[in-house]
Amino acid sequence: METVKKFKVQKLESGKFISFESSIVIEKELPVYVNGERLATASVMPSMEKEFVAGYLFGQGFINDSEEIVKLDITDKGAITVLASVDKFSGKMETTSYRIVSGGGRTAYYDASTFSRIESGLRINRQNIFRAMNILFEKALFYNETGGVHSAALFDADVNLICIAEDIGRHNTLDKIIGYILLNKIDCARTFIASTGRMASEMVTKICRAGIPLVATKTAVTDEGLEIGEKHGLTIIGFVRDSGSKMNTDMEVRVFKKAQMKIYTGAERVL
Repeated sequence: METVKKFKVQKLESGKFISFESSIVIEKELPVYVNGERLATASVMPSMEKEFVAGYLFGQGFINDSEEIVKLDITDKGAITVLASVDKFSGKMETTSYRIVSGGGRTAYYDASTFSRIESGLRINRQNIFRAMNILFEKALFYNETGGVHSAALFDADVNLICIAEDIGRHNTLDKIIGYILLNKIDCARTFIASTGRMASEMVTKICRAGIPLVATKTAVTDEGLEIGEKHGLTIIGFVRDSGSKMNTDMEVRVFKKAQMKIYTGAERVL
């Protein structure tokens, strides 16, 4: 399925409007059915949809591992999922609270107090944090082409790229990454994530529940995100800017002369 469309737009350049072909990311509605019930309708970029559904179900506490998924098919009607335990899913539907997340929309919220502190011996040199962020920007094709998506990437401790996900929602990129982890049975203890998204509470909760020990982002963290990350042993690094990296603003392209980052929690993991 197509992920990008081309549109003719008028671009202001040197004081004049010129005709310009621009890439626009496609937004798709994906109804998610679980055991015959319609759980939610997600707005996603049409890629890695199976991974998205698996990651979403895990992140919201409907499943604990991929073995609980009997069937997961993406069809014209939506994502058709069958879980092994009908009673467990129905019980979660009745007891899970709902709230409006920062990205917009109505979504199930998993209680962060119910899972354990992250156990990991991961240690990583700060230069490898910059390297991972540079790889993310290099490999994030739709982020570079459209400027209209978020991107996230999973790396091992040696900064080998395991998986990259892009989507219109920063939450969706994490769901896709975590779904990939589940479906491919990856041990998270010595992995970390680089992301373009802000680390608000619901983002940090997803990462902590997956047991990933470190996340680095080009942006910031919220107070609740910091609190949850600190409580569960997650290292959160924000404002990662390598020397020579570029940031587009409304009026200009800013080039950073010095490498910089802010370590909000778990500084002992960064060498």
